[in-house]
Amino acid sequence: MQADDSEASRGDRDESRRGRAVKSAAAPAGGAFRRRPTSLGDAFRFFLPLMLMAELMMISHAVISAFLARMPDPEPVLAAYSISFYFHATLGSPIWACQFVAVSYIRDRASMQRLLWFSLQVAAVITLALFTVGLTPVGDWLFRTLFGAGPEVAAAAQRCTIVFSFVMLFAVLRSLVYGLFMVERKTIYVTLGTVVRLAGLFVVLAGLTRFLEGAEVGAIALVACIAIETVFGLVVARPFFRRLPAGSHPPSYRELWKFSWPIMVMQTAESGVIFTINLFLGRLPRPELALAAFGLLDSLMRVVLSPLRNVIQTVQALVRFRRDVRVIVIFAVIVGGGFAAVMLLFYLERVRIWALEGVMGLPPHMAEYVAPALAFGFLLALAMAAASLARGLLIAAKRTGAIAIASAVRLVTVGAIGGTAVYLGVSNGALLGIYALIGAFVAESAVLLARLLWIRRTLGPLRRHSRPRRRSTAVEGA
Repeated sequence: MQADDSEASRGDRDESRRGRAVKSAAAPAGGAFRRRPTSLGDAFRFFLPLMLMAELMMISHAVISAFLARMPDPEPVLAAYSISFYFHATLGSPIWACQFVAVSYIRDRASMQRLLWFSLQVAAVITLALFTVGLTPVGDWLFRTLFGAGPEVAAAAQRCTIVFSFVMLFAVLRSLVYGLFMVERKTIYVTLGTVVRLAGLFVVLAGLTRFLEGAEVGAIALVACIAIETVFGLVVARPFFRRLPAGSHPPSYRELWKFSWPIMVMQTAESGVIFTINLFLGRLPRPELALAAFGLLDSLMRVVLSPLRNVIQTVQALVRFRRDVRVIVIFAVIVGGGFAAVMLLFYLERVRIWALEGVMGLPPHMAEYVAPALAFGFLLALAMAAASLARGLLIAAKRTGAIAIASAVRLVTVGAIGGTAVYLGVSNGALLGIYALIGAFVAESAVLLARLLWIRRTLGPLRRHSRPRRRSTAVEGA
């Protein structure tokens, strides 16, 4: 009898363990974190790996340029790669919006499958456009007429564009994988993926430069290292995907498009701002110096301040309850203030000379030309942090329409500042550029903040016990 009772007890324990395992396996993505509010520690644990990822990604692009610069005739090679890369980055901007969509909509396997097909639709349109530019006279006209490239450079840029078209599939898969990591708050795997990408890039470039020359080497290397990064992410993400429940109610395509198109506009406007600034720099008294100086200043700002863009994903992923907003605002203030303090270091002459002449390699007269613009770098950091916070809050609440309006306002602001500077006879291109960047982020922040205040006003004050809302609402209790 005791043996029977023991067997029954053991069977109950086994059944209980199986039940817990099934329950765990059926947990939606990020389920463990949805049941508790976000802490300041959660925010920094989520953000710091993304900060490292942003810096490593900037390094990977610099590594490609360094390899190309060591070729026998580097100027046409760098020119062809550069114009092709920036064209591909601008045209392909909507594909990077798919990661924001993934973070907001990954819940189960059904949602992952719907997101995959949605992202492939976006990628197919972009790939068709890239093939058109790479294989038809449209590309020759584009690179020779609009970019002013010579016949050989334009032909090389077209070949690079064809190569870049193959990155779209990997970009789709990587966006979904990284979105799953962010939902599960495992952003350390995002950083590890970028480390693998950088290591793979060195190997690919070392091998390619032994057999090939030209701008195509850079394009092939970039696609190859992103492919390596994607494969790493797929392998690591497999256990997370297998734990997702099957699901039966994925988001509709209409819902996904309504949510994502303003973010696609936002991503495209990022490149459009720099393009618009360059149009006005070309009309200054010394356009070559102005364009070169702002290009170097922009590169330096990207290296130092690029992590601030990852505040968007941090806010989007971590704001689940209305009480999370206070924590996230404090986090954004700390991060924005920290990067502003870093920019204030350029007020020290020794640091400024080391950065401009030592790291960037500028001759003294160009370093002196750029130096006044660095004095406003701390304002750029604060404006970027504010804009990223506002974007993230609206994306988390799935109220993205204002983001498209703010992106248009950014471009109008840049045009107004550039036109005014040219009219007033401003001669320093670096100063004009940083004025335009600061103005663009401030204008965007103002539009988005007004929208957030309107949402708060319509929802009413925070309550200790809020009414239950539909499951599809991104910010619970909001």
